[in-house]
Amino acid sequence: MSQRHDDPATQNFATQRLSAGQGAPPPPRHPAPNEPSAKRWNIGRDVVAGVLLLIAPLFPWNLYFGIGIPHSSGALFALLAVVTVLSLAAVAVTYAIGSRPGNSLAGRLRVALSAPYILLVAGVVGFDVVQTIRYGGSGNVPGGVGPGAWLGISGALLSAQPSITGTATDDGSLRKWPMSARIVGYTSIALAALAVLFNLFWRTKAALPGSADSSGFGKQNMAIIATAVVYGVVALVPVVVAARWILQSSSRSSRLATIALGASTLTAGVVVWVLPVGREIDGFHGIAQNTSTAGVGFEGYLAWVAAAAIFAPLTLLRVATNQQIDRGIWRVAARKGLLLIAIWCLASALMRATDVIVAAVLHLSRSPYDSAAMATFDVLTAALAIWLRGNLLSRFFPVAVISSLCGVLLVLSVSRIVLGIALSPRIAGTPTGGGNPVYGNNLAQQITSTFDAVLSGLALCILVVAIITARFVQRRPPAKGKGDNQIRPVGSDAETTRLRIPGAAESTAPLRQQPTPPPRIHRPTEQPTRRIDVRSGREDATQQLSTRAPRIFRSDDRRQRPIAPPPQRPGQQSSTSAPKIHRPQPNPNERPGRGPTRDGGFPS
Repeated sequence: MSQRHDDPATQNFATQRLSAGQGAPPPPRHPAPNEPSAKRWNIGRDVVAGVLLLIAPLFPWNLYFGIGIPHSSGALFALLAVVTVLSLAAVAVTYAIGSRPGNSLAGRLRVALSAPYILLVAGVVGFDVVQTIRYGGSGNVPGGVGPGAWLGISGALLSAQPSITGTATDDGSLRKWPMSARIVGYTSIALAALAVLFNLFWRTKAALPGSADSSGFGKQNMAIIATAVVYGVVALVPVVVAARWILQSSSRSSRLATIALGASTLTAGVVVWVLPVGREIDGFHGIAQNTSTAGVGFEGYLAWVAAAAIFAPLTLLRVATNQQIDRGIWRVAARKGLLLIAIWCLASALMRATDVIVAAVLHLSRSPYDSAAMATFDVLTAALAIWLRGNLLSRFFPVAVISSLCGVLLVLSVSRIVLGIALSPRIAGTPTGGGNPVYGNNLAQQITSTFDAVLSGLALCILVVAIITARFVQRRPPAKGKGDNQIRPVGSDAETTRLRIPGAAESTAPLRQQPTPPPRIHRPTEQPTRRIDVRSGREDATQQLSTRAPRIFRSDDRRQRPIAPPPQRPGQQSSTSAPKIHRPQPNPNERPGRGPTRDGGFPS
């Protein structure tokens, strides 16, 4: 028998138990995270936090401090060593005093011992802000925020969070952490907007003619201002889009998307700094400046890794235990990542078009074919990301096609980086290093940046999600037959059996006056009809049916057509609203084939 959403006449039957001792076991439920599994999860989280804290000093924190950075301060290295030891002690303190439910001493100690590390990262950000304001309009380069700070803030935030006990107390102990993530999101938007306005101010001021200049305002000045506006807006949009995910901390898909973006950011920062080609990918060798023509600045990178470290422990634990997060949420999170990829690729094509127009207006040397080739890859990548975003949740296309196209998206994302290095114009006679051992290259225009490597990592995450969740979104074969002959998939309603009266939408006449033969209850397999025992105390509300052709009687319901109540026997109580299926003995007073008898039954 079938049950469709458009059936007008339906009645739900609670299948609590079956008669004759045929009790169906309750549907399996996913187990909640117990204490041993939560303990193993806490150990894994603390190990990751310790690894991040230990490798953070191996990477640059800005252009002036870090291993591999000339003339780095020894005092800063000593301070970094102290705060690293304190954060590692925060990880060890839980195992020293225990993490029983209700024991808040360990949680407070973890926060207190990790706070100096967080303050050190905040000091690096403040130092870059001061240098940006101080060096505005000059040729000096601010320090920026490097991958070492990204790794360090991730490890410090992981070590500061309390232990997960696997009980309801986690909701109370971790309630303040999503709020801190929202603060990080708002801060990133504010800093990115201020950076764009600040850079636009200095570029506009430099383009405007001075009081002693009589050349006036010409095409070159307009080109400088237009380029600064386009590049600033393009760099601001990804920060705002990703910050919206952080602000939507109650959305599970937003949390997963933020975690994937943060993990991709950490990986991209490490790869760009370690590989020799990283100088070509990013002019600052992975050390993020403020949001400007160089791409997305530290306002985005630092916020994404910090929010991912806040969301990851409890969110991934629920995913690992298959609790509270549906498999479809993964693909919703992947759609968010596809949106970010599409936005940046379209923005990159806009920047390349702006460069071509400016070069044509100012009669500069520029290869339009190379720019057209790079813009074509940008548009193709954006178009594929938009198509996948619209069809990722659809069951119309085979899962193999969706997974293959996600792989193509990854290839296109990596190809954009390769083409950005190979086809970008270079300044003749300039060394590759640009005269600085840390940053600089001889590219005339730097559009490819660390953010392209971040999006390549995000595309890899989307491919993994498409492959893993492929077997859960396969399109089911169409059911054979229509109406009651339609066979529904097993397990669609595990706790409810729904019975439908055929022909309820075609006629509103009482059931007694129907001349049509009584329909059968169709089942996927031909099995004898069983008695459904609903609840104790409702046996008096049964309806009498024939043994050869059982029929479903319904009680008076305003939403359904009226059904005459069955006759009551002497001493029988009044019928309730719950319908029953019953097989009566044939009535010998009625001849077969004459319709219903006077007592409400059907002839045998």
